[in-house]
Amino acid sequence: MKNLNISTSALSKICGVSQGTVDRALNNRPGIKLSTKQKILTAAKKFGYRAPIQANTAKVIGQIGIVVFNLNNEFFSELIMELENAFRSSGYGTSVMFSHYDADYEIECIINLYNMGVKGIVLCSVNSGTEFTNFLNMLGIPIAAVGNRISGVPYIGLDDFASMHRLTETVLKNRWDNIFYFSPAIEYPNAFAQRLRYEGFLNAAGNTEYTVLTNIEDVCGTYEGKTVFICSTDYYAIQIYRKNRNVKIFGFDNISALDKYKLPISSVGYSAAQIAQGAADIIKNRRKDVFTVDYFIVER
Repeated sequence: MKNLNISTSALSKICGVSQGTVDRALNNRPGIKLSTKQKILTAAKKFGYRAPIQANTAKVIGQIGIVVFNLNNEFFSELIMELENAFRSSGYGTSVMFSHYDADYEIECIINLYNMGVKGIVLCSVNSGTEFTNFLNMLGIPIAAVGNRISGVPYIGLDDFASMHRLTETVLKNRWDNIFYFSPAIEYPNAFAQRLRYEGFLNAAGNTEYTVLTNIEDVCGTYEGKTVFICSTDYYAIQIYRKNRNVKIFGFDNISALDKYKLPISSVGYSAAQIAQGAADIIKNRRKDVFTVDYFIVER
């Protein structure tokens, strides 16, 4: 109760009043003398109690939890801001937690948000499988999956396979002496969206000769002939650009930094706002569908 580190029963004994009187004081209910209330509140503050502060703004009708990996990818910071806007317009606040790609800690994040009383959770998950789906269903609150799909859970986001397939087809329309696919995430066990992008590349590349790299140290400073790198994120694309500026680079996510710093990196773009609105729709209306958003290729 408001960070109180003592039971109301124990506090009532300290103050020499009934437990009901303590409850009235802590919850600002009538039927208690002002002097008694102040005595109880003063004692409670010694044990961590924080009195609620009344805001002048419109009442928040509930909190929505958001769980993402981290903020290393600019997409997540943009998505969080768009989610905050989407839910705030409907009277909800948001609480954000980061899993750091740790499957066990992600479950802790979900449990903490649930115990906080959130009305729903927008989840970019590293977990999967029937047991995890059953755990989410047991919570009894709406869940919207973004980024990575979870079997049996409503999803809003990109078709990662189709969009990378389209990007690869676009790249291969030109003649290249060297074709590289760069994605350290291929080696991550829980990077489901990244795996779909890789499969989209493989399917589109077919019998074309190419090289797959997962370590930036394997990227050379110079290559003979016309060379292209297809990267599974813009973050990886920027790593390539810092290592070799004499190759053509394609990234993924179309982060704003590409334009802000005038980086010559083409990329697959899509709307974080559209994903946020879709997630809000799933949560507020308990939608059960899978929705994919439009994508486009930005040439630079």
